[in-house]
Amino acid sequence: MCVSLIIRVVDFAAEMGANEVLKIVLKVELYCLKCKVLVMRAITKLMGIDKIEIDAEKSTVTVIGNVDPVAVVTRLKKAGKMVQIVTVGPPPKVEEKKKEEPCRLPVCCKTCERISIRVKDDRGCVIM
Repeated sequence: MCVSLIIRVVDFAAEMGANEVLKIVLKVELYCLKCKVLVMRAITKLMGIDKIEIDAEKSTVTVIGNVDPVAVVTRLKKAGKMVQIVTVGPPPKVEEKKKEEPCRLPVCCKTCERISIRVKDDRGCVIM
């Protein structure tokens, strides 16, 4: 299933042409601010990106630019995120939007936290 989806995305990108701008909408795990920063760092390293929008409430990432959708998905998977491709297609025409208040995310989530364990003398272990 995943292989056929990637093949269809690659075929669509080939049909659009090598220099065409694409709008890629991805569903990504976004639980906290650290997750959002991790996703941004992973995607911004790719060349040809014009715009990145992250909607934390819907857990979607929208990438607009001359970039390969498979490269974006691969980059996010290497960063340790679960990714699903929602749509790939030409970007819509530019229209003015009102500024929305950003979604408030917690600073850190349970998947990002690290647990340290120290062993003390004859008292057992302490989990912090």
